[in-house]
Amino acid sequence: MEKETVKKEVVKNPEAFNLDILASALKQSLFGKNIVFRDTIGSTNVFLKRLAQEGACEGTMVIADEQSAGLGRLGREWFSKKGENLLFSVLLRPQLLPSKLFVLTMIIALAGIDAVQDITGLNAMIKWPNDIYIGEKKLGGILSEFSVIQGVVQHLVLGMGLNVNWKPEMERTLLYPTSSIFTESHKKVSREEILINLLKRLEGSYYEVGRDMEHTEGFYKKWNEKSLILGKTVVIETGKERIEGEAAGIDRDGALTLITTGGDERKFLCGDVSVKMNLSEEKKF
Repeated sequence: MEKETVKKEVVKNPEAFNLDILASALKQSLFGKNIVFRDTIGSTNVFLKRLAQEGACEGTMVIADEQSAGLGRLGREWFSKKGENLLFSVLLRPQLLPSKLFVLTMIIALAGIDAVQDITGLNAMIKWPNDIYIGEKKLGGILSEFSVIQGVVQHLVLGMGLNVNWKPEMERTLLYPTSSIFTESHKKVSREEILINLLKRLEGSYYEVGRDMEHTEGFYKKWNEKSLILGKTVVIETGKERIEGEAAGIDRDGALTLITTGGDERKFLCGDVSVKMNLSEEKKF
């Protein structure tokens, strides 16, 4: 039986993450085996990928109060105020083909929006491919990174940044509309409580996927139901082309199905999406 370890630093900030609460709640959980906390870190994903390569056990989690080089999708910077938001990454070693890994990005997104709604009552949605939104403002983001050797998945790192108790509208450095749980609810909430709720949901879904990958229709159905863009006219920019059409659905590979203005059906695995409001206006969020 593996010995539980909680690695932490002494932090004087009274609003710093309470690891004792977290460790106690996750005592029997996959994610309670090895919790690593840093007051400040470059990136929780980068740090955890290194631990994964060194043989860290499945379920290892890295949490930070601040990231000095936080990463978003496509190498973008993730900005977050120190001690006010959730910044964490978890390590999985799934027995899945590389082509099936999207389901794990999907279940952490669903766990995130369900945890937010359960604790705050806020109705968060998912903006394809990996963002969490409240209305037209970004609440959080997910970054999935994996290692494959000779067609076999070695590990998957799932990172999430979730805006909790800060006021992003006060920041001038943000490039897109951003919100937080505090901004939307006008109440400060426990970061520990949200993370515990989220991880318990993620663990249950992860085991369900592991038991029967072929019968996970419920996850895909809910992902589509909680999509922010489906049924809307959107513009997708891939870096190579710019295409307009109706967002029709997200398939089991994580691809967005677009019905173009010409009537063709096309699928996209990545890209930046904007909602087309009318003939002359395009809503970027």
